[in-house]
Amino acid sequence: MTETTTPGNSSFEDKTINEYRIGDDVILIGNANAERAKRFIGHPFKIKESMTIIYDKGEVLLNINMQQHHIKAPAVVVVMTGQTCELVSYSNDLRSRAIAMSRFFTDNMFENLAGKSQGIIASLLGNPILGDENDIFVFNQYYELLRNIAKSPLSDFKIEAARHLTLAMFYGYSYTKHRVINNLKGTDRQKEIYTSFLNVLQANFKREREVHFYADKLCITAKHLSQVVKDVTGNTALNIIEEYVITESKALLLSTNMSIQQISDDLNFPSQSVFGKYFKRITGVSAREYRKTKSRLFNQ
Repeated sequence: MTETTTPGNSSFEDKTINEYRIGDDVILIGNANAERAKRFIGHPFKIKESMTIIYDKGEVLLNINMQQHHIKAPAVVVVMTGQTCELVSYSNDLRSRAIAMSRFFTDNMFENLAGKSQGIIASLLGNPILGDENDIFVFNQYYELLRNIAKSPLSDFKIEAARHLTLAMFYGYSYTKHRVINNLKGTDRQKEIYTSFLNVLQANFKREREVHFYADKLCITAKHLSQVVKDVTGNTALNIIEEYVITESKALLLSTNMSIQQISDDLNFPSQSVFGKYFKRITGVSAREYRKTKSRLFNQ
């Protein structure tokens, strides 16, 4: 176990971040607080490892793949590898723990779930927030059992014990029903169109940035799509497309070593110059200036 002093003043009595490791594949982080979270405000990141965050106190506003979630403790959030996560705001009394698992660990585990894995993954992607009392109890027990494994002097079978424990926990989860709470405005038909728009957008935003492309895919006019999105969200379809592109751009700038030219290519811009102008027009800063944020974030 390692202990790192939390910078600045905290409202909590314990001012250390407790970290436990199980090999190179599982990390448990305990006692994270608002002071720790502050550096991540407004900076989207690509998740490289699956993350389970247990919120014990306070509340946060969190964007996961461009979907905003208001989370009030006690709650559990599961973010999958490859998703984009952005902390929008948090309360000063925030307190949380987290479990990070490597891609190798989770891929190996899901192979053992056979046909059930896709259902589990789809459920977590659709509803990453678990607020049911039983869910919270199960994840609290799971965290403590993993912590006991990490602290055990018997090192030979730690990773296998963690894998089997996680496998058993997700087997149980696969039989639990979770539904996304829909707070959207508009008629049922409008919500259906908007959901379809988001699905098409998620699959194509790296290549297509024009409203008419998405309208054509949904077999409606661009004007109708724009009106539906406005009625449901209060925002424009073009703004939502731009939010997806900019959030992905920020995540790649902060979470990868890709050059700005490579990011421009990945997002299908005709040139780095066009990408740079697009990024600055929407964010107010250049991509290069924004990337400098990375060193400021991690050297505090």
